[in-house]
Amino acid sequence: MTIREIAAKTNMSTDTLRYYERIGLLPPVPRNAAGIRTYDEYFIKFINFIKKLKASGMSLEHIIDYIRLAELGDATLQERKRLLAEAREMLSEKIHDLQLAVQEADYQLNNYENLLQSETYALVRSKAVPAAIAV
Repeated sequence: MTIREIAAKTNMSTDTLRYYERIGLLPPVPRNAAGIRTYDEYFIKFINFIKKLKASGMSLEHIIDYIRLAELGDATLQERKRLLAEAREMLSEKIHDLQLAVQEADYQLNNYENLLQSETYALVRSKAVPAAIAV
């Protein structure tokens, strides 16, 4: 199948698929005599596997490492598990940061009239807005 066909089947852009191949995330894709990439079902499975690792929070660099480690066999099981644990920890940190941001937004909403409204007016009024420049 062509890159457009596999892009549609995997819900990925053709640019992303080319990028994944270029950085070594995807194995080299065979090409026909005209130089056109020809994907098969293996690539669909491979791309869906990459998407699953990305969904777990892994960076592309860590996914490349994970796949290379997997190619080395069972001796790398703990190292692969460590990569997954690191990705999970980063997700937990992001969730924590987002929870703090929600708390701050709640505080600002609940105290808008007493705090943020007057601060907004003071900032806007303290700086003269330049007149539009004619072009």
